[in-house]
Amino acid sequence: MLPARRKTATLGALTGAQLIVSLALGIGLGRVAPEARVAIWSALAVGLIVSVATTALGLAWAQRELSRTLRSLVASVQSREPRPTLPEDTEIAGLAGSVHRMADELDTALRSLAAERDRFEAVLETMAPAVLALDRERCIATANRSARRLFALRDSWQGRPLLEQVRAPALHELLDRVAAGEPETAEFELPSPLRSVQARASRLADGGLVVVADDVTDIRRLERVRRDFVANVSHELRTPIAVIRANAETLLDGALEHPEAARRFVEALYRHADRLTRLIGDLLDISRIEAGKRVLSLEPLELSDLTTDVILTLEQDAKAKSISLHSEVDPGLYVMGDLKALEQVLVNLVDNAVKYTPAGGHVELSAARDGEQVRIEVRDDGPGIEPQHAKRIFERFYRVDSGRSREAGGTGLGLSIVKHLVEAMGGSVGVDPRSPRGSIFWVTVPLGDVPEDAESAA
Repeated sequence: MLPARRKTATLGALTGAQLIVSLALGIGLGRVAPEARVAIWSALAVGLIVSVATTALGLAWAQRELSRTLRSLVASVQSREPRPTLPEDTEIAGLAGSVHRMADELDTALRSLAAERDRFEAVLETMAPAVLALDRERCIATANRSARRLFALRDSWQGRPLLEQVRAPALHELLDRVAAGEPETAEFELPSPLRSVQARASRLADGGLVVVADDVTDIRRLERVRRDFVANVSHELRTPIAVIRANAETLLDGALEHPEAARRFVEALYRHADRLTRLIGDLLDISRIEAGKRVLSLEPLELSDLTTDVILTLEQDAKAKSISLHSEVDPGLYVMGDLKALEQVLVNLVDNAVKYTPAGGHVELSAARDGEQVRIEVRDDGPGIEPQHAKRIFERFYRVDSGRSREAGGTGLGLSIVKHLVEAMGGSVGVDPRSPRGSIFWVTVPLGDVPEDAESAA
């Protein structure tokens, strides 16, 4: 079977031949009788009509074949099915090859772009800084995991205006400046929860904006703690050193010749030297704990024996202020902890309660099981702690009343040491108000298993 194009050419050639024959016959009709001339013209008209009809049918058939071939080619390219079989000597076969080569190259390029996009998204999602990409209308186009968490983006954030998602005037002011100028960096705060954010914004070529932000809340907190630490240590050291120096100068200037006065000055020297010793000891303790150099040995401890020892240790200090000090811990209650660390925790808490409880007050030490934890409470009827101070009371050197704290002889590190030791034993600390007045300092430590020898003795 001839290809469609050849069939069409053949039909055209036949029609042309018929027309030539018709013209030749027409030239010779002048010498033919009228009746024969009519018959000849009729035959020529019929032949012409048949030729035209045959040519039209051939063209329609050729068009249908070409359309079917093209549709098959397009369908195979779109669906990536095997190429249709076409005669090698047709122009459509060359066109089909070119189209399929272009389709293969396009498919390769699309696969490469998809792989690049996946790698870009994977890197973007694992980045610690928050990254926001905005279009020219400042709608969110892209936000990585850190950005969604930091800015608390709500559901369906993509394509939504940034102003609807993030209520931070300083951020939008930064974007206004960047849109009209060069890249800038700014630090601002995000509400609920309060976070400090450092962000850098740049303008894109298409008019969009990109924001790279870091949560610097912990860094700023540590900087504040460092500043407070340096200031407080300097003050804590300066005061006793100044007293020691003044008393030593007084003794050297002649007070040694008066035994009664000399004794008072020497006692002051001893008190402030002891204060320095405790401060340095606490500093060393907290530095070892934070550096992980104080290794705790956790074991089952009977709490009633430990609390009894703590009460005996601080009993004289309580009697000196006419403070009632007693313990309410049932025998047989075991915790999992380090003996020296837990004893230091309880001594610090009870000692603080005794120091800040007015004369004639009461301090109680109690413990009870709370699920898989044991909650230990130290209750006093002192002045109490305001809620705004309760959140920071366990920070180093933080004092609710600096004057009273230094008068009581504290270093400002006791509660911070308590917090670090309790957390190292797998527990937690806190303070609650007591009604009608006073405070309840509490710690939780893991419940301990009763040793076999204790069970057999019972």
